[in-house]
Amino acid sequence: MSLLNIISLALVVALTRAGPILNNPSRVLRRDAPAPSAYPLDSACGNEWQYLNFNTTVATDRVHLQTLHDVICGGEMRAISSYGQISAQNVNAPYKRYFPESDDEDDYPTNVKDVLGLIAGASSTDGAIGTVVGTFVVDNLGKLLQLRFPISSVFDSLWQSPLTPSIDFAANVPGASDCTVEGTLAYTLEDQVDDLEKIHFCDLSWTRGEASDVDCASLDPFPSTKMDSFSRIALHEMMHYSSIGPNTPVGETIGDCKNADSEPANDPPRVHGLLDPNQDDNPAVTEINADSYAWMSLDAWMSQNCIAGSDTNNWASFFTQNPPPYNE
Repeated sequence: MSLLNIISLALVVALTRAGPILNNPSRVLRRDAPAPSAYPLDSACGNEWQYLNFNTTVATDRVHLQTLHDVICGGEMRAISSYGQISAQNVNAPYKRYFPESDDEDDYPTNVKDVLGLIAGASSTDGAIGTVVGTFVVDNLGKLLQLRFPISSVFDSLWQSPLTPSIDFAANVPGASDCTVEGTLAYTLEDQVDDLEKIHFCDLSWTRGEASDVDCASLDPFPSTKMDSFSRIALHEMMHYSSIGPNTPVGETIGDCKNADSEPANDPPRVHGLLDPNQDDNPAVTEINADSYAWMSLDAWMSQNCIAGSDTNNWASFFTQNPPPYNE
């Protein structure tokens, strides 16, 4: 029998014995979970997020690494979070599409401004983005299905190859949604295997481009998904971190709220619908809904970027309408 046949036979036997483990992801073990690292393709910029489970020998991973690096170090994340912060401070049109004005109990504009200020940071001299972003971890491959073979270390190396099957680390968190859920772009969770709070971007998210590449002439007179960008998705996920909401006057983790029809309040019509008195009329939940921050910030930046003329404070002159009702 050839060496290749011997290896193949042993592998089949090992996989057969390991069948119950494969059928129960919660019991799959990961040998020596890797630690997050700085940007592996070149020098990292100030406060750049950390990376985990990227294979720099795989072309797709290198492209994704570059996208993640550029959204921070190229300045787009600071730009959209800063314009969102300014919009909240000025309580102008983009802000008022997604958040309420102050009342006797809550200073909503200040709360929103403080949340986005953690992401934007104080100034470019402190780094390319806020200090807190440097503690964020992006996990690329999720939870590795690595089996432990007592026969030979040869088999371990087979399962550490780029062809190794993997599942999202959300499988470690009971009840959590992962990339198998239709329409999911990304998620942020604490992995119960390595105890790290991490962001994972699903395949669909990588199809989004840069906000600066959006053709202003192609947009509707109201904010819509036509202006979506990878930076908007990334900002949404940043909002979920436990070091954001609880460390501001919001006082709690920013999650994913639902509209009155029990569907997630994602995308401009539904985010606006939370606030709209003719729809959900539920303004209090806007400050704990991640997509409200993400779309308001992108709306503010896009309005500023697309507006004609030099009157950059008149952001309402670009989007002349609010998003249509989500149930139309």
